[in-house]
Amino acid sequence: MEKTVLIPTDFSIASLNIVKNYLNEQPSHVRLNIILLHGLHQTDSITSLLFYSKTRLLQELVSKEFNEGCDVLKNKYASKIRSMRKDVFSGFTQAAFNNYVEANRVDEACVPILYNPQFNNKSSFDLMPYIKASSLRVECVGSGIDLPIPEKGKVAELFFNRVQVS
Repeated sequence: MEKTVLIPTDFSIASLNIVKNYLNEQPSHVRLNIILLHGLHQTDSITSLLFYSKTRLLQELVSKEFNEGCDVLKNKYASKIRSMRKDVFSGFTQAAFNNYVEANRVDEACVPILYNPQFNNKSSFDLMPYIKASSLRVECVGSGIDLPIPEKGKVAELFFNRVQVS
């Protein structure tokens, strides 16, 4: 079985933990196409729009650590991940978001229980209102408790299994 899942991201290692938790909950026979989607308002400058390049924009937004984290997940979960790509949504309306979902054949969205994106770009925006208002099935993953992590913000955070000690 194959399905496409949309995961909102702020291009931080913490957002890759959403991917890891989601992958851990999926049965082994499921193959996933993962879209890591970032909301970004576009400029209305004609010059900027003429020389617009999504590839260059993503290179500016995405850190080296995030790309390394994506590679780690692709290698670790190679049997479950068919594809993983980063994308930018720049629409202003719910209809634009719904069209994006339909065009990319998204089956469901995956969001963390505790969602607090930390945007580094002033033009970035939260996709949660669009996701909640869409007809997408929304899967919530993670814990309601934010545990301190010794390697916060580093690729090593992806190897930390949030085991509670009693």
